[in-house]
Amino acid sequence: MFGKAFGHGVDVVVNILSNWEVWLFIVLMGFVAAAPVFPSINILALIREFILYTWWFWLFFLLFELFRALFLHWRQQKFKKAEMAAEKFLLLEIRIPREMDKSPKAMAQVLGSLHMLGSGPGNWHEKYLDGQVPIWSALEIVKLEGEMHLYLRIPKKNRHLVEVAFFSNYPDVEVSEVADYMRNLPATTAEMYAREMDIWGTEMKLGSEDAYPIKTFADFESAEKQSDPIAVFLEVLGKLTEEEVACIQIIISPAPKDWAKKWEKVLDKLRELKFVDAGDAKVPLPATPGKSDMIAAVERKLTKSAFNTLIRIGYIAPVTLMKSGSAFARGGIVGAFNQYASPKLNSFKGNSETATKVDKWDWPHVNLNKRLEYRKQRMLHNLRERVNPPETFTAALLSSFFYDWNLDSKYFELSIDELATIFHPPSSVVLTAPHMRRVESKKAGPPSGLPIFGEEEHLDKFRTGIESSSK
Repeated sequence: MFGKAFGHGVDVVVNILSNWEVWLFIVLMGFVAAAPVFPSINILALIREFILYTWWFWLFFLLFELFRALFLHWRQQKFKKAEMAAEKFLLLEIRIPREMDKSPKAMAQVLGSLHMLGSGPGNWHEKYLDGQVPIWSALEIVKLEGEMHLYLRIPKKNRHLVEVAFFSNYPDVEVSEVADYMRNLPATTAEMYAREMDIWGTEMKLGSEDAYPIKTFADFESAEKQSDPIAVFLEVLGKLTEEEVACIQIIISPAPKDWAKKWEKVLDKLRELKFVDAGDAKVPLPATPGKSDMIAAVERKLTKSAFNTLIRIGYIAPVTLMKSGSAFARGGIVGAFNQYASPKLNSFKGNSETATKVDKWDWPHVNLNKRLEYRKQRMLHNLRERVNPPETFTAALLSSFFYDWNLDSKYFELSIDELATIFHPPSSVVLTAPHMRRVESKKAGPPSGLPIFGEEEHLDKFRTGIESSSK
């Protein structure tokens, strides 16, 4: 009981001190309280006296906020080191059958199951003492050694839950553990250059606020024509040679259940009615069909479960192919995200602040080669380790360098329908034969009632999966 009360008090204090309006109110009240004491002093002298007598008060709150941020960062780093180490994750490959009649809607069901695995801390103890942060997984579309692959990188403890979710919605799909392809790529830029290779990469971001949706699979399906948006990625990546490696990493973690609450003002603003004068009264104008569709689309997204999402694109190739290949990857892969643009709603665009490209007009305006080198090394590290964005400003600042500030890598919120539209096993309308190997035959279990003969200790292995100890 005492712990809950203390935790509630901590949350209240932190929330109060994180609002600038509260600080402004305290300052104004301080001036009001000090005015009678200094009636004949001008305003500048009053401010000086106020600071002189209250500096200790402001220093306390400044140090408190600094200590809170540093303490939280320390606890979160300790949690990630223990719970999000590479050895606690595995890579699953999705192999599709020769005939696939499932739409991306089935993938939305899979993502709905993944969302139930949990999100961030639920109370002050988990947040400040345990340092819990959301466990991030990765959905990956990869062109490797001339073939397309679909991967999921998940915590090992969630493997069976993920497999059940897939087999329930994709009975004919084969999901198997594979070695991490990233371990065969250079770990540092120095190693990369020694192998005569180079890297290009960037991250994507939304063009509007997260409340506005992109196109989903429902928009790509109609009575006259059905199309699968993943076909564009297969076509673009299919143009690369066996020596080139390209990947689209979609880093995800479940957003809180009340994630849509902070976007209620956006929806309220859309719902506002406009009035026109009609004699002595004002008459509301009915919403146009376009406006009604916008409101319906935003409402639909905000009622769905969502994931905190980061989309990262990487391209690694021999130096001899980099100039032409990276230009194709930049234009092709980034351009492929344009198909999700929804007029008057939302779209994707490249996050130039995270790209492996520098400009002399960007701060700090000097040492372009060194700045580019830092960005390449960070991109290579982020791709290999599937790094998630910093949870706090303090974490972003402490992971920055003078030539490479880590302040622009940020997640955004996508609903399960939006995410399933981007990543899903290709449906039957997609021609995948030149790019992706398919499972040649369906797997089926033995018929029920099949007799099994053998000694009792051998039968135990089939009943429980464990050899009998009585031999």
